[in-house]
Amino acid sequence: MKTFLKPSVLKIIITFALLIVSGWLWRMYVISTISDTFPLGFPLQFFLAWGPCQAGGNCSEFNGLYLALDIIFWYIVSAVLALRFQKK
Repeated sequence: MKTFLKPSVLKIIITFALLIVSGWLWRMYVISTISDTFPLGFPLQFFLAWGPCQAGGNCSEFNGLYLALDIIFWYIVSAVLALRFQKK
């Protein structure tokens, strides 16, 4: 178990690649179905902006806990993927 979750450059690169790609794909899906909502993050939505926004209004929200949980989730997925690649 220690080697499974031990950080490596490969796991970190895969983690952030999955975080960016999944967030981008989820954002494109939501924008195509709901025109005025702009989320970031998958499976947990850590940033949400909506519009149209009135001048001086705050039309976005950020949740740092969801960002941390997303990174942890994708790190575990990347550890599983790295384990699969190392066994082959």
